[in-house]
Amino acid sequence: MKIFSSLASLDAIRGSPLSPVLRGIVVRMLGHFEYDPAEDGYVVLIEEDDSDRVLADLCLPYRLCEVPFEAVHMTEGHFCGIYLANNQFAITFLIPDAPWVEGELRKHLEELLVE
Repeated sequence: MKIFSSLASLDAIRGSPLSPVLRGIVVRMLGHFEYDPAEDGYVVLIEEDDSDRVLADLCLPYRLCEVPFEAVHMTEGHFCGIYLANNQFAITFLIPDAPWVEGELRKHLEELLVE
């Protein structure tokens, strides 16, 4: 799992094919000048090892297949799920549409997928 809460945090994926997509999402989140990741949220890139564990790193009591996403859409070969904790704080999850996304997780994402 990689957590992105600023443009500087994008250095972790410099040169990656995902970089332009992730950069665009983070830039949209940073759209207002008073952005504070602790109060406003951040973007999380899910990796294979994250697919079936409790998301305690994010202070969430859910496994990924249990997250109550507001919506899920596809972005450049990734499921993009939006979790709203309250009226201000959101976590945007980017989950690759990869073979390891299977079972309960794939079913959960596809049921919420907005075309």
